[in-house]
Amino acid sequence: MMMKTILTWLTGFQIILAALSQVSYANSQLSADFLSKIGKCSAPNRILATTPPVDLTDLTGGDPFYYTSNQTPRPSTTHSKIPHLPVYFGYMSTNNTYRFVNIVEQVFTMIGEGKHGLWRVQDNGMIREYRKAGAKGIPQNADIFDKKYLTTLTESYSHYLPDESWSGYKLPQDKVDESGYLKYIDLPINHPKYQSRYDSHQPIDLPHWYCTMSDFQFPYAKKAMEFAFTQPAANKAGPLGKRAGLDINENYTNILRLKLFEDARTWVNTGTANEVDWQAIDTNKTKAEFYLVERPFFNEKYLFLTAVFDNKTNQDFSYIRPNGPYYEHLVASGERRLKTQVTQQPRFHLANAHRTQTGKKKIVSATGTHLYGVHHPDRAAFNGGGACPMKGGDWAEYPKTSGGAGWPTNYEEVTPLCDAVLIDIKLTTNLDGETWNDPTKYLGNAGHGSLTVDYKINPEGFYGEFVDPYHVKRGVTNPAATYIGPVETLHYKTVREPVRYTPVKQ
Repeated sequence: MMMKTILTWLTGFQIILAALSQVSYANSQLSADFLSKIGKCSAPNRILATTPPVDLTDLTGGDPFYYTSNQTPRPSTTHSKIPHLPVYFGYMSTNNTYRFVNIVEQVFTMIGEGKHGLWRVQDNGMIREYRKAGAKGIPQNADIFDKKYLTTLTESYSHYLPDESWSGYKLPQDKVDESGYLKYIDLPINHPKYQSRYDSHQPIDLPHWYCTMSDFQFPYAKKAMEFAFTQPAANKAGPLGKRAGLDINENYTNILRLKLFEDARTWVNTGTANEVDWQAIDTNKTKAEFYLVERPFFNEKYLFLTAVFDNKTNQDFSYIRPNGPYYEHLVASGERRLKTQVTQQPRFHLANAHRTQTGKKKIVSATGTHLYGVHHPDRAAFNGGGACPMKGGDWAEYPKTSGGAGWPTNYEEVTPLCDAVLIDIKLTTNLDGETWNDPTKYLGNAGHGSLTVDYKINPEGFYGEFVDPYHVKRGVTNPAATYIGPVETLHYKTVREPVRYTPVKQ
């Protein structure tokens, strides 16, 4: 009953309450005009100071085991000695469009709108490090590999400055201070600062297709996401995710790999920039991985949904710029088979043969639109924008025509192809990293830790005797009737640990 009440409250009142409660930008040291521009393919919601009647940052009232609060004493396990698992509810939003995350029985779900537009970006094998407030830094023409600068690079620069909020970010043109020292610096992932963690990393040769899911610091999903990012399934990149660099922790501070629900799809525009026609992608032939990622954006953490694709039949998605310290590192490491030309419109395999202007096809080139997002026809309501940036790189200048589609560590030549790909925001994962298809998971002996379990019966006696006159007159007896109790023992073939969780560090 309590669960039903909460779900009813979520669906009936949550959106109204959310409109009345947004985090304050009071700590921001950047202009309000600047802040209005940083939502990428979805802008942050307007800010209101109204205090909500409930704590929207924690809908469980600070108790993820709220469902046992009506019992005294409160149990910590089920009757079969399996530990109770915490429950979290959260939501995030951009442009007054909401996505809901829930965690129950270590199952994470994220459900939002269908056919949400994605942008293409590709990391260039570099990490942007910003100088800490008050630190001197290194000279602008310094050799970043000179050992004499390693201590300064380690102590004075960071990919994320949590104590500095927006002011920790530096605009691209604000690179050098009046004394000639660098306010930020780009380091390749093989730099000694990263202590060889990425020296043997496979080439980062795939783009990923992303969009913003949350406001900064995602306050109304924070507890749920902190828990999710702590669990065993988190921060594990698949083969495509590694080739997109999603496991570079300095760029992506947390990742959670997800999978689409059975009826959810990704879609590719098989038409033109104006005559659009999205068709379902065949993810068996155009391989796909999906992630919810946390990444600093203007030195504040946001959540982004992203997809990584690669074809089994061609190298359309692969690319490495043949220039710079990262490329030099790859060549020095013996990499020779690097694709060094961008395929501007990579091909996708379709789930069903589709008739295009040139005939019926099962594989088509992706075509982007010139728009900020097909679900956002009035960008003027969010102080500007509306056009696709049409190039990769730092978003900072948007909505000026000089703005890029993502981060400063993205290739400019890998263009966003805005809304060439759409995704249904209906995804899930098991946070313990295990599948429910496993015949040994959730068995009744897990909490007991033994192959045999004794079950106490009360009352004991003869169960199943027929009393219906139809059977009695004919002398028919029940072949299943038997004496049961006072103890019945089940013998299991296997025993395994019950499903548990990793507590969040306070």
